[in-house]
Amino acid sequence: MHLLRDIRLRTVVLAATSLTVLSIATSLVAYPTPAAVPYRWELAFEPGPLRLYVDSASDSDVYWYFTYKITNRTGRDQVWAPSLTLFTDAGEIMNSGRDVPARVVDAIDDLLGNELLETQNEIIGDIHHGKEHAKEGIAVWPAKSTDINEISLFVAGISGETARITNPVTNEDVLLRKTLQRDYLIRGDALARGSKPAELVRQEWILR
Repeated sequence: MHLLRDIRLRTVVLAATSLTVLSIATSLVAYPTPAAVPYRWELAFEPGPLRLYVDSASDSDVYWYFTYKITNRTGRDQVWAPSLTLFTDAGEIMNSGRDVPARVVDAIDDLLGNELLETQNEIIGDIHHGKEHAKEGIAVWPAKSTDINEISLFVAGISGETARITNPVTNEDVLLRKTLQRDYLIRGDALARGSKPAELVRQEWILR
């Protein structure tokens, strides 16, 4: 009797495990990934470092900032309207420029001494073909918590590649865009590190 019950229990466990594995595998197959070889237009993105800035006017407000260069080599004019989103392991999800005073961006600009840098709003617009029309931008986010170890930066707008999936909960179509994901590791106290660049540990293309 006990042997039969054990066999039935093992059968149920194996069946449940098989269904779980099948579900995971289906989800992995169903979720698209970027094409191995780009088939849509794609701008050349040159990332700079991700650093921390302490607002001297307050001595307490802290901000993350990131610089980059974008070049259009597609052979035709494109529109550069970037979306730069920062995720932290403290649960923060922040869009660049939001809750960032203009004086803070100006202060970082002065610190860097690069007159070509454009803010999140200034840089939006047409980007002409050719390296002579390259643009340099800066993105800034409030560092509401500095007690963190991991940061992920998502940059969308670099590529024209997209994909559509169906939301399994709402059954609605969702448009995904090819996005550059950059993962950083903060070793030790973020404030104690000062403006030392965050350590890049991984970079990959995803659809998000």
